[in-house]
Amino acid sequence: MKRLSLLLAGLLAIAYGSNVWAANAYTQGAVHLRAGPSSDYPLVTTVPPNALLNLNGCLDDWTWCDVDWEGNRGWVYGNYLYYDYQSRRVPVIEFGAQLGIGIVAFSLGDYWGRYYAGRPWYGRRDYWMHRPLPPRRPPPPRPRPPVVRPNPPPRPRPPPPRPRPPVTRPTPDRPNPPPRPNPGTRPDPGSRPNPGSRPNPAPRPTRPDTKPAPKPAPKPAPKPAPDRPSGPDRPPN
Repeated sequence: MKRLSLLLAGLLAIAYGSNVWAANAYTQGAVHLRAGPSSDYPLVTTVPPNALLNLNGCLDDWTWCDVDWEGNRGWVYGNYLYYDYQSRRVPVIEFGAQLGIGIVAFSLGDYWGRYYAGRPWYGRRDYWMHRPLPPRRPPPPRPRPPVVRPNPPPRPRPPPPRPRPPVTRPTPDRPNPPPRPNPGTRPDPGSRPNPGSRPNPAPRPTRPDTKPAPKPAPKPAPKPAPDRPSGPDRPPN
């Protein structure tokens, strides 16, 4: 009995603290008002864009906030709630710590008993009480100021390469090529060869005569002259 009274006193203190802190917030687009701090809980109603809400407090990570809108009590995701801060509207989920929003807890039995006794899903409160708690979405990363790092000193450039002396290589002696004809001069038409006649072939070299020279024939020996008779003793012919 003592524990129960302490629990009720704590819940009343939380509820009283949230009502004391209550402030105004605005919706960013059309948002769903849920019966608990999760999109798994039943839908209470849909709030139109740029609606003025009574903000009672948020969870310790500012992901879900307890609000009032036209007699409807429920929870709205903190990224869809905007708050006036330094002459501008900022999302509650990113600026909750700077805004000083009160931290509230959620107890399904007490919360539903006070605000949803006539709702269709109230008859299944035992199911929702013994149901595992839905996972809480981590808040988006907060923007960090850019880190300004000094520019490193420029690296010294390497010195340019020293010019190397040209290497002269001896060129082999080659015969001078024959002079090319000047393309601007045309040959004499009289010296052009006839396309129908073939050029005379170059004379072939004569081979030396290797045959021996003929030997001269021997001269006949002179015949002796007959003895002529002298006087009247010559025979007749």
